[in-house]
Amino acid sequence: MNGDFNFCFRLRYSFSKPERHDVVTIRLAGEKLMLLKRVVALEGDFVEFQNGILFVNKKKIDEQYVRYPSDWNLPPRKVDKGHVYVVGDNRSVPIDVHQFGQTPIDRIIGVPLW
Repeated sequence: MNGDFNFCFRLRYSFSKPERHDVVTIRLAGEKLMLLKRVVALEGDFVEFQNGILFVNKKKIDEQYVRYPSDWNLPPRKVDKGHVYVVGDNRSVPIDVHQFGQTPIDRIIGVPLW
């Protein structure tokens, strides 16, 4: 939830890159503003939403972690080199007010410690 306090394991990606389905901590701006998002696509992948269903490389992705379905539609887009595509698990809000998309890998600082 917004304003919650979370701990982050910063060494997780010291020797590896984020993988699909990882929940990551992303530095948005400054030292204190962070987002928790799920990696749904990796560099070079094509990602799209059709009536709320996520497709990566034209393959439907089973996202059992999404609690509330959405009606999102987003045409296919290729994830740039050095980036991943992130989306939050709460998709009940309209697509135009949800923060998501391509994120440079160097903005990912670790994984949350639940």
